[in-house]
Amino acid sequence: MRGDREGTTMTPLLLDLVNSRIVYPDGPHDELADDAAARAWLRERGVEGTREEIADARTVRPVLAAVIRGEEPADALAPWVDVMHRRARLTRDGLRWQDDVPAGRRVGVRAIEEWAALQGPDGSRIRPCADPDCQHFLVDHSRANARKWHSMEICGNRAKARRHYARSKEKGGAGSAQ
Repeated sequence: MRGDREGTTMTPLLLDLVNSRIVYPDGPHDELADDAAARAWLRERGVEGTREEIADARTVRPVLAAVIRGEEPADALAPWVDVMHRRARLTRDGLRWQDDVPAGRRVGVRAIEEWAALQGPDGSRIRPCADPDCQHFLVDHSRANARKWHSMEICGNRAKARRHYARSKEKGGAGSAQ
C-alpha cells in the first residue's frame, strides 16, 4: 500500500471494510456495529476513529460492496469522489501534496482510492467470492486475474466437493442413493 502524502505507511482499508459485515445463519457479525469496536477497528487501519469517520465507514461500506458486486454503477461513489481534492504545500524539503477532504468523507475517499487502484484493463482485481453461499470479497494478485474464492481451503474445497458429488450422482456411483 502506498503511503499518504507525508510518507507514512497506511494499512489497506478497502478489503477489510467490505468484509467487515457478514451475515451468518445465526445473525450478522458487524465489526463496526458499536462505536467503541468501530473506533478500535479504524485505528488498527491507520484512521483516527472520530465519530465522523465511523459514520463514513458505515455509510460507504454498503455502497462499495454494491459497486464491487456490480449491483450499482461506479457513479454511486460520487458523494466521495466529488470531495476529493489535493493541494500543494511547500515545505523545507520541497513540494508535498496533501489531501483536502472533509472529515466526514475521509474513510470513504481512502477506500475508493484503493478500489480505483484495483481497476485495470483486465477487469477489477477486487471481486466477490465465487461461492454462492459466501459473502466475502477478495483481492486477486494473480498474474491471470482469475482467482475465484476468498479462501481455497473453505470456498474452493466446498466447490470441488459439490462438483464431485454432482458427477458421482450423474454416474449413479458412490454417494448416490440406490
